[in-house]
Amino acid sequence: MKLFFITVFSLFILLLKPLYADLKVRELKSHDGIEFWLVQEKSIPFIALEIRFRGGTSMDEHTTRGAVSFMTAMLEEGSGELNDQEFLKARDSIAASFNFDASRDSLSVSARFLSNNKSEAVELLKGALTRPRFDQEAIERVRRQIISLIESNQKNQKKLAQSKLFELTFGNHIYSSSDIGTLKNIKSISRMDLIEAHHVAINKDRMSVSIVGDISEDQASIMLDTLFEDLPLASKPLPQSANINLDLGTVLVDYPSPQSVAFFALKGIKRNDKDFFAAFIMNHILGGGGFNSRLMREIREKRGLTYSINTSLAQYDHAELFLGMFQSSNGKISKAIEILKKELSLMASKGVTIEELEAAKKFLIGAYPLRFDGNERIAKILAGMQFIGLNKDYMVYRNEMVNAVKPADITRVAKRLLSEKGFTLVVVGRPDELKLSN
Repeated sequence: MKLFFITVFSLFILLLKPLYADLKVRELKSHDGIEFWLVQEKSIPFIALEIRFRGGTSMDEHTTRGAVSFMTAMLEEGSGELNDQEFLKARDSIAASFNFDASRDSLSVSARFLSNNKSEAVELLKGALTRPRFDQEAIERVRRQIISLIESNQKNQKKLAQSKLFELTFGNHIYSSSDIGTLKNIKSISRMDLIEAHHVAINKDRMSVSIVGDISEDQASIMLDTLFEDLPLASKPLPQSANINLDLGTVLVDYPSPQSVAFFALKGIKRNDKDFFAAFIMNHILGGGGFNSRLMREIREKRGLTYSINTSLAQYDHAELFLGMFQSSNGKISKAIEILKKELSLMASKGVTIEELEAAKKFLIGAYPLRFDGNERIAKILAGMQFIGLNKDYMVYRNEMVNAVKPADITRVAKRLLSEKGFTLVVVGRPDELKLSN
């Protein structure tokens, strides 16, 4: 049975290979000069359009923090002559789908529609992007939803731990506060604040655009020129790089719970760093590989100190971090922290074994094709690649870069990133054997 599964899985990987290795990605420019990537797929009369506007919630002012996220939630609440219900009815009548999301560095737009309905879909999406109504009734309804989310987050230990970690790590930078704002800010944000947030967050000269589906080059060019013709150019500069504050040790936040949650941060690495792939594989082996990772094995499986522990490389536009999170009972959290620090030190001093490295490579190379499981996912991947500065050939050489990493590369990057001198850990709970801070 195991051999059969491996054979089927291997065949599945081979069948998926053309989905990324043989993708014909064209780097194009519309008649009006809009750069975009296009993959023509005519087997289904369907188009997936992905847009990333650079800036995201980092374009907020501290005094109106949460305005960009608030504004993004309003984009399907009516536009032009259509109120919220009329907009949704018009969208559903042509079987289109729009999704708007604001994150730390980008405002993303995902649009799905039938190729026969592209004119109607583009007209609706254009209205949402260029002529949102911001009706007061809809504003108050969305405001209540955001307030409810903030109140929920204030009772969530994981959210509290991450929030405190970012507050300490990023200091006065906009990254230090929540994307969705505070109760005080959200309650005071006005319609004019939302209009201003719209003006600074959705700009035609800060876009990454990809299209996958049943559409020609000329049709795609006309579609994008129509969609973006009324968008303004950027009027507000992007934030400066963040000054990251690490080496703060362990910070404790009192919270009445039998469990303690821990979030930790160390120095990160830029996506274009020559050691990125070594760091990528190191993270997988240390804490990013689920049940196969060292931290999961040492802290959960061997000692039963946590249910789950994970790490990740966070690359933001204006900062980089190596992040991790776990939770444990108040009586076990101190021991879990001890083992965590031991494993970080061991990785920094000894690196990884050849067996660990080869197993990680096999997984990361084999799993990569699974990401390309349809037009929507491909469009997202292509837009994301543009956004972080990768070229269209990255999909071809990515696995070669993974395979080229040597044990010495991982030892080198681990020494750079996993220094206990650059370690900050926030614990939210009432852990035994640890004194709470003021």
